[in-house]
Amino acid sequence: MRFLRVIILVAALLMFLPVWSTAQQPLRVAVLPFTVHSAEDLSYLRDGIWDIISSRIIVEGEIEAVEKPLVERFYADLRGGDVSDQQARWLGARVGAEYVVYGSITKVGDYISLDAKVVHVPGTRPTTSAFAQHKGIDEVMTKVGTFAQDIASRIQGRTTSYERGRPGQLREHLMFQAVGYTKMLAFPKKFLKGVDAGDVDGDGKNELVVISDDHLWIYRDDGKELKLVGEFQESFAHNFLTLDVIDINGDKRAEICVTNAIGDSLQSFVLNYEDGAFRYLARGLAWYLRVVKVPDRGEVLVAQRMGARKDFDGPIRVVEAKGDKKVKVGKRLKTGDKGPLPKEVEWIYAFTSGRLTDPEATAFLVADEMDTVRLLDEKGDFLWKSGDDMGGSDNYIDRPTVLADSRGNPNPFSRRLYIPLRMFVKDLDGDGVDDVVAVVNKFLTGKHIERVREYDKGYVVGLSWDGIALTNAWRTQDIPGYVSDFQVRDVDNDGRDELVAVSVSSHFLKSDTRGLLMVFELYE
Repeated sequence: MRFLRVIILVAALLMFLPVWSTAQQPLRVAVLPFTVHSAEDLSYLRDGIWDIISSRIIVEGEIEAVEKPLVERFYADLRGGDVSDQQARWLGARVGAEYVVYGSITKVGDYISLDAKVVHVPGTRPTTSAFAQHKGIDEVMTKVGTFAQDIASRIQGRTTSYERGRPGQLREHLMFQAVGYTKMLAFPKKFLKGVDAGDVDGDGKNELVVISDDHLWIYRDDGKELKLVGEFQESFAHNFLTLDVIDINGDKRAEICVTNAIGDSLQSFVLNYEDGAFRYLARGLAWYLRVVKVPDRGEVLVAQRMGARKDFDGPIRVVEAKGDKKVKVGKRLKTGDKGPLPKEVEWIYAFTSGRLTDPEATAFLVADEMDTVRLLDEKGDFLWKSGDDMGGSDNYIDRPTVLADSRGNPNPFSRRLYIPLRMFVKDLDGDGVDDVVAVVNKFLTGKHIERVREYDKGYVVGLSWDGIALTNAWRTQDIPGYVSDFQVRDVDNDGRDELVAVSVSSHFLKSDTRGLLMVFELYE
């Protein structure tokens, strides 16, 4: 009998051993005090945010926070300045944490930005980021709890709560997170003005095209690096303004379309790239060129003339194939009741369209001279207006003989005509409604002193309709200088779109100019 009891006891122990050995322990997370970037003493704000994040990331049975005194003991051993991922892993290993959260608090004027990094200490999972920006300290303190919950979701690996119809999920569907670049190429002393992507050589894969003042490059992204495969240059008298890549004639080879000026005269051109050589399909065009989304037609290349005294004049027209691999400026796009565009659409650089509020209804984005963007329904009725400056650039044509404003009204000063940045529309998150991607550039000077524009920083932002307004869904990290152009295309041919952007940074009066080409992964 005694032997039988022992057998039963051993069997019971064996039955429960697997349960004991696989019981999941909470993830141990070390939260570090954020670095402060401000002329003010914000130590009290830093300490308050530290306490709130440390307490709000806790999820019973899933996430626990490392004790604050233990974090402080090893944090004191780190060198001053911003923390790096390597230092975060060093500290995490010493306090027994699986994740470390560190970041910064930046105050510019009334706005306070929170940037956080979530670092996996073993290093087998990628570092993720979270971002928040609020106006005033009171707003920061009331919403930092939501910011902490977003950090907790990154630790748990929960990024979105919806299904996608294609591989991969958007990294940034929730608020607060900033996307960092994955590839970067520097162009010293180059003023980069445009970037786009498409299959320009007909090999079935997309290439990247970049322009500066008088130079054009073609790159191939092989997944690891950007390789130069083609180069085109004009004389210094040329002023390349905008770039678009689109297959105009349906031959499965995208054409390269450049709005170009010589002096204050438009001399635009369309290029074909084949067997390593460039060939003009059209040149000397006295037209602005831009690819936009038009209702019931999708993306098309459109053209418009410059006015004798106005920035633009005459109807917007569609660029079409002519035969023998030539192109021509064709039919006009009518506005108002007689056409597909509302009467508010006047300039090819200031509008685009899409299914922005409803999968069954077209809406329009229309920008004005002050870089304010309005959302209109298909009847032209107002729905929403942007609060941030969108599209402000330093890409311009000087017109020394035109003493007038953009509308041709008399002005004592000669005209400097700035070219607005593109607005991109596509359903990126698979919910049936298009998202908006646009640029926000922050001015130091020049918003009202138009001949000397200086920028502090810029970023690319993704916007989604929430039923009331277009709200921030994600954004890139801050980029020094200003963002001069961007595009969303499958750059590395992996079946998923990437964000590619070019930026310009320089010292006062444009000395030491430096261009950057950056690729951002939008999906994971």
